[in-house]
Amino acid sequence: MNLLKLQMSAVALAFASASAAAAPTVIEATAFTFSNPDSTVADVLVSDADGATTIRFSDFASSMAVKSSDADGNAYSGDLNFAVRSGYHITGYSFSATFAGTLDAAVAPGGQAGTASNRGSVSLLASAPSGWSTGGNRQASQLNGNDAFVFSAANLSLRESMSMSLNGSMTVFAMPASWTTPDGVVHSQDSWAGLALLNPTLTVYTSAVPEPETYAMLALGLAVIGLTRRTRRLQEGTAQA
Repeated sequence: MNLLKLQMSAVALAFASASAAAAPTVIEATAFTFSNPDSTVADVLVSDADGATTIRFSDFASSMAVKSSDADGNAYSGDLNFAVRSGYHITGYSFSATFAGTLDAAVAPGGQAGTASNRGSVSLLASAPSGWSTGGNRQASQLNGNDAFVFSAANLSLRESMSMSLNGSMTVFAMPASWTTPDGVVHSQDSWAGLALLNPTLTVYTSAVPEPETYAMLALGLAVIGLTRRTRRLQEGTAQA
């Protein structure tokens, strides 16, 4: 009986952990609410001040990393949403990341050399209900080192919402080197290939939108200034006469 209870508790704990892992990311920023319903690793709010909100896509980074002495691959697809708060609008964004590749093909002493290859891609499409859309695409192939890139847009005025479709894929392939020594023994040495996406980060730029009352007060202030100047001129003219 105790064993059955223990097994049921373990199953319940595993189910609870899986449910928690699948919980979407929701970030309440000053100017908008960010949600990533597809995340399994929580995205992180890095900063939110002076009209710039920076979010690190931890879930994307964890998915976009593969390394193998054989063949491996992974893919990511996320639909992100930015619900703009009343009184604000989105004026631009900047998405940055770095491909980091590793190629280590084993060398055979007189036999068949090993091979190593990698390939990856990242695409981003941003859109709004008004019909506006923009995006970017970056690919890496046979990369042994780093390749940084940026997707950005400016001069926007999105007052309701902005959606982003973020997609990526990684594949690597490695084949060992092999050779036969004079005594007839076959030897091999592994090759390695890897590809990762480092620090995928999005900064969204926002600005406050003046309320109608603010425009009314501004117009009233300008009218008062104009009336004051006109009255002063009339008084100066009367005094000179």
